[in-house]
Amino acid sequence: MRSDPEVPSGSEVPAGPGVRSEPEALNGSRVPSRTSWLRRVLMLAVTAVLLVLTARLVGTEALLAGWDVLTPTTIAAALGCGLLVTLAQALRWTLLAREKGIPMRYARAVADCWSSSLGNMVLPGGIAGDAARVAVYRGAGDRRWWSPAAALGAERLTSTTLLLSLSAVILAGISARLAVIAGAVAVLALAAALACMRGMAARTAVLVWGAAAVGVGALLGLYLIGMAVLGGPVAPSAAAVGLASMSVPLGVGGWGVREISVGVLAGELAVTAEWAVTAATAFGLLATTSTLPGAVALLPAALRRRRTGAPAVRPSVPAPHR
Repeated sequence: MRSDPEVPSGSEVPAGPGVRSEPEALNGSRVPSRTSWLRRVLMLAVTAVLLVLTARLVGTEALLAGWDVLTPTTIAAALGCGLLVTLAQALRWTLLAREKGIPMRYARAVADCWSSSLGNMVLPGGIAGDAARVAVYRGAGDRRWWSPAAALGAERLTSTTLLLSLSAVILAGISARLAVIAGAVAVLALAAALACMRGMAARTAVLVWGAAAVGVGALLGLYLIGMAVLGGPVAPSAAAVGLASMSVPLGVGGWGVREISVGVLAGELAVTAEWAVTAATAFGLLATTSTLPGAVALLPAALRRRRTGAPAVRPSVPAPHR
């Protein structure tokens, strides 16, 4: 692993060509292009259409029943699981960024991951927070855009690989068809993850995969907690499919895609469609709650912009050719 100088913690990122703070990137005042607006509207429309289709499939009551999951205890559980997921994600981001020549301190990585998770959850497309994270560190590594993109790709793909592999195992005794699909996609995700991690030391790779396992376990646990609190059957198969469907970058925060997926496949998951949708809605609420502390990472830049009156996004300086 490289011994690059570390990034100071706090709201600032390392000074250098093309590097901006993520809070500033996510709070930017730049006017979106027409294409960007159309894409956002399309993602919102996708979420709305899928939720309407889900309501037609199981009724609105199944969707609304998920709101009963929000209690002081479950909110605390969501925040605790969110913290665990973020800490595990930040460890992966730290190790992978340093491997790609991007100076990174763990405290900075925690702020990055928390703010990007919030962005992924509340902004259209499902990957807006991750896209901002790549943009923040463009030019900071060995290979300009590719360095942060490969680091983020490996960080996301490791958890996706483990989630799909776990899904294949859980589904093996319930639906052979779904198990084969999950396993096949897991193999593709693994190949892509290994490509992004090429040349990494074995010890670092083990830490990255271990942290990914912790994050996947925390998310699955949160899903099952929601099921238990609502008093229905605790079905790991439905939880696995619901989590896996959120990997599809459509809509907003997985809403619609998650509910329609478990609703349509409920027969193969050994649960009723109504219960699968209710549990999916409950998890969506808990997952959104778990990312809310990410707003804390965005607050310093917002306050600084209000105090100084300066634009949130500074022009970037082209990185020198390496």
